[in-house]
Amino acid sequence: MSSFPNNEYSWQPPDNSQNYSYNSNAFGDASQTLDFQTFTPEQQSFSYDQGQNMAPNNNQYYNPSLFEPAPIPGDTHPETSEFDEPPLLDELEIYPDRILEKTLAVLNPFHGHSKADDANFLLRDTDIAGPIAFCLALAVCLFLSGNKAHFGYVYGLSVMSVILMYFLLSLMCVTEGVFTVLSVASVLGYCMLPMVALAGLGIFISMEGTVGLSLSAISVIWSALSASRLFVTMTGDSEQRPLIAYPCALVNAVFALLVLF
Repeated sequence: MSSFPNNEYSWQPPDNSQNYSYNSNAFGDASQTLDFQTFTPEQQSFSYDQGQNMAPNNNQYYNPSLFEPAPIPGDTHPETSEFDEPPLLDELEIYPDRILEKTLAVLNPFHGHSKADDANFLLRDTDIAGPIAFCLALAVCLFLSGNKAHFGYVYGLSVMSVILMYFLLSLMCVTEGVFTVLSVASVLGYCMLPMVALAGLGIFISMEGTVGLSLSAISVIWSALSASRLFVTMTGDSEQRPLIAYPCALVNAVFALLVLF
């Protein structure tokens, strides 16, 4: 077995005693030297809550409020979504509960304990949806019964009646500003309900003779009592009810004549 004369091929452990030093002068440019900054333990502490309050991004292209509308000065209304919009009937100012209250007040002119007997309710709520519906129903009933006087006559007489009653009630009332055109139109329109019922009967039976005259008289008296009751509630003077009932009876007598002839 041959022996190696020299130990240059023998395995030796690596030398880990080499020292690597950093010389900042090795760079050609002094501005390229690395300057490391040290922080104290108090400065190195960081929590999640502090991260929430960090300053906004200073990037000139970063603007998260770019597409948000600018607030209107003095506008304090909260933003509403499509789910917070009112119903369609409320947008059209059609309130079925109020229509039902006034309809029941007309159907029972001697009952004085309903919501329609409140003067503030009648003055504040000038509902026109119900009167327009009753005028349309009266015109349709006249048309179905074969009467020549229907849509144009009903609306023309309704407008004239409202204007004349408004001036008459304004002269009779001691307190100024109690009645408005809309309030008078609302009361007269709702009190037209007996005339609508009379016209509906005219589709099936003949209104000529004693039966037609009797039903017409009952409808006129019924409408006059209901209208005078509501008007007196608005004025607060119950002694004027006979004086107010007389022009109301004349107005409803004109519509009764349309139904009869």
